[in-house]
This record gives sequence, C-alpha cells and structure tokens, in this order.
Amino acid sequence: MRIRAITYLCVALAAGLTACPSPVQEPAYDLVIRNGRVMDPESGLDAVRDVGIRAGRIASIEAGPLHGREVLDATGRVVAPGFVDLHSHAQTPLGQDFQVQDGVTSALELESGSFPVDALGTFDPLAIAHRSRIHFGASVGHAWVRAGVLGGDGAPSGLDDSVARVASGGSGGLAGPAFSERLDASQIQALRAGLERGLDAGGLGIGLLLDYMSDAVSDAELRAVFEVAAARQAPIFVHVRRGVAGDPSGLEEVIALAETTHAPVHICHVQANAMGAIEDFLAKIRAARARGVAITTESFPYNAGSTAISAAVFSRDWRRIFDIDYADVEWSATGERMTEARWHELRRSHPEGLVIHHYNQEAWTRVATLAPDVIVASDGMPVLSLSSKVVPNGIGTFSRVLSRYVGEPEGLDLMTALSKMSWQPARLLEGIAPVFRRKGRIAPGADADLVVFDPHALQDRASYAEPFRTPEGIDHVLVAGTPVVRDGVLVENTHPGKRLLGGAGESGASPRDETPGNARAEAAGGPPKG
Repeated sequence: MRIRAITYLCVALAAGLTACPSPVQEPAYDLVIRNGRVMDPESGLDAVRDVGIRAGRIASIEAGPLHGREVLDATGRVVAPGFVDLHSHAQTPLGQDFQVQDGVTSALELESGSFPVDALGTFDPLAIAHRSRIHFGASVGHAWVRAGVLGGDGAPSGLDDSVARVASGGSGGLAGPAFSERLDASQIQALRAGLERGLDAGGLGIGLLLDYMSDAVSDAELRAVFEVAAARQAPIFVHVRRGVAGDPSGLEEVIALAETTHAPVHICHVQANAMGAIEDFLAKIRAARARGVAITTESFPYNAGSTAISAAVFSRDWRRIFDIDYADVEWSATGERMTEARWHELRRSHPEGLVIHHYNQEAWTRVATLAPDVIVASDGMPVLSLSSKVVPNGIGTFSRVLSRYVGEPEGLDLMTALSKMSWQPARLLEGIAPVFRRKGRIAPGADADLVVFDPHALQDRASYAEPFRTPEGIDHVLVAGTPVVRDGVLVENTHPGKRLLGGAGESGASPRDETPGNARAEAAGGPPKG
C-alpha cells in the first residue's frame, strides 16, 4: 500500500499540484578550485577551468562548474602545480612555514642529504618528521656516510641535525674528520656499502658536498661515488669543487666522470660557482647533454651565498676565489659586516655560525634565472627562530622569480617559469622516486599539491636586512588536497606533508626508533654505539 501511495503522490506532483523536491545530491568532490587560470607545464594546458579534488588527488579538470564540499574561488588567479624545491636546507618547522607561503609543496634536502635518510627532520618533538606542513625528503648524504666510516665520531647525520646540536649548545658545522681526512681503500669500500644502503632505504639520489671536502676526497673515492650512482641510476646532487672565480675545472671534473660512468648528475646552484663565467658553464652543461650525459642544473635568484664560517672553502684563499674582501661578508645572525680581526675572532669562537658572502652580480644571476633549462631551487637555510637572521632564499625564491623575471622585456614567459619550478624538478626525480610522477603537473590522478596566486599582485618581500617578510599575492597553497595557506594566511594545526622516499618505499615512512648515532652506524655497516 505504501508503494502505491508514493506512486499516486508522484503522479499528483507531475500534474502540477505541487513542487516535486529533487533528491539531495552529495558533492562530487572534497574540494573544488573554481574558475582559475589552470597552467600545466607538462601538457601545456593554459585555460580557465575548475579543478575537482578527491582523496588528496586531482580527480577532474573541467570547463563547466564542478561541485564540492568546499569551494575556493580562483577567479583572476593562476592555478599552478606546487613548487618542488630540490635544494632546501630549511628542514625545520619555521622553515616549512615560510616555504609553503612561497608556494613550495615539496622541499628536499638533496645537496647535503642525510644518513640515515629517514633521520632528516627527527631531532625535536615538534620536528617535521612528526608534523610536516609540506612534503620533504633527502638524498643519501655522502658527507654523513663518510662520518660514520671514519669511526662513528659523533658527527651529525645531516645539516639539520648539525644545526639542532649547535642550538642546544653542542658542536657541529661543516668541519671535522668527515671534511678533512682521506679514506683508504677499505674505507672506500665501506663508503660504497653505506651509499647503497642509503639508496635501499629510500634516498632520493646521492648528495655530494664536494667543495666542502675538496682536499679530502681522492680520485678513487669520487669515482666510487659515481659508480654507485651509475649502477642505481641515482642522480648525484653535487656542489662542485670551486677554483678561482669562474674556473670551470670543478664542473669539467664531474662531467667527465658522469660521461665515463653513465651516472646522472645535477649541478647545484650553478651561478654561485660560475659567477662571471655563467654562460661558459651553461654551454659546457648543454654540450654534455647533447653528447648523452644525463646532466641538469639549478640556480637561485639572489646575488650572495651562505654557509658556515668554518667551511673548507674559507681555509683556502677565499678572497681570491670569490673576488671579494672581508667587508663583503656579513654575520648572518646580525647583519654585521666583517673586518679581518672580527672574521678570525668569529671563526675561532663560533665555527658553526653562518655568514653571507656577497660575491655575485645581478647580470650573472639573470643569465641563469632566464635559462629555460635551469631549474629554480632556493638553497634556503635552516630557520630556528625569528631572532636570528638567515638569507632570504627560503622565504622568497619562487615569488621573486615570478614577480621579477616574468613578463618583462626579454624575460621568462609564465609557463616556462612554472616549468622550472614544478615539472622539471619532478621529472628529474621520477626515475629514482615514482611518487614524483604525480607531482609537478595538473592532471587527473596527480597529487593535489597546488598553488593559487595573483600574477598581478605577486611580490617577494624578503631581503638580507629583513629576511622574514613573506610574499604577497599567494592566496592558497594545497598539500595533498588540504589547504595549508588560505587567503594568504597559514592554516593553523594543518600538517598534511609526508616524507618522500625513493624506490619501493615511495612515501609516508616513519622515522627510525634508534638514536641518530646508532642508526648511522648500523646503516654504514658498523656496530651501534653506546
């Protein structure tokens, strides 16, 4: 009887006696970005579209209106893949807060690396391994494997560990046996084994701080590193040995090894090494690529470098190498400019302290920044507090490129700039880490790591004097489909980021339970300590 009554009711409604309510329809998507200019560097799509997101991934890209439980209006805005930063030392909670406001959704420690790989970001109860705003990951750090091989001397497992130790009153920095002592034949074999274990554990390639241990690394050791990388087709992220300003011999050394071993190689911050010879460096890289060498490079859009005052390069004739003097160097924490006496005093008393050395020129930086085949990477430094200054790289690199080098006469077109920030770095890592096949693009099935910005209002504001000024014009940043920046403001207590790993591990690995020292010793093949 109830079925027949419902049938009669529907007939009456159809006859126009009353309005027939339509059934309630669940929204098709968790979140929709509506009416934005969607720009995908992989496919070349550049059109106004709606983007539907479901379960952390892009489910649909349509011209018509899509419906979601949440809608972000992107009218007049660009919707781009989230930026993938290959060279970020800013692996701290504050560092991530700043990077995500610059549109970065994956920040990777690939030049210095870590060992063990999953030790990155584990040195504080609030560290990024436990609550991460954005995705993060590391290469196998050759320097930190080396430290274990040389006897487990308590050296840090990475730059973030080193900074954390110094902040708590311990010792660290880019010094000690790992950066000064040569390895014998048996130790080189142990180094090989450690690098292989690191790659097995999910390292995103091999990090090689060659310039920081220029005199310590023999030809035999360097070749061993390249042979391990070649066998795994794992990219080497190398800071090449530095000679006198513009000397290409360090670049030529790694190109020759890459060519003979067939190892993929990525040259870190090319303009910082090339200086006035940037066009020559890029010509050599492109010529090697034309010969079949798997070689890529990166640059950052600033005219100074930053590193520890104890770094090995400062034990050489650094004023001649950089073509600068003491007054061109400032103490990062305060902005104090150096005198010869102050330089030597701080080098003795604070070997872990960071300096900013102003040695580059805008004309040289511009060549690298405008090159369509040079990836944008920040070289951002760790941020522990707002009371100690750092270089502005980790706060404004990507907004700086987009606002200062795009659309001007002879500047970058917007799609090329976005490619240099998202698709090109993701493509570089796809072979070692399949998870990157879903990053750096806007397509169905891709991870919903996205940035929404106003191209007319976008402006970087960070400077050496005031580094912690966040960009203007970045409205929304999504990580795995979750808004981490909304209407230009960080969303509190939102941490959807994951650890990204190479190989079968892919992502989401938990940090080790062991102490960093024990983990490093075990991974290197030695006994745990203590």
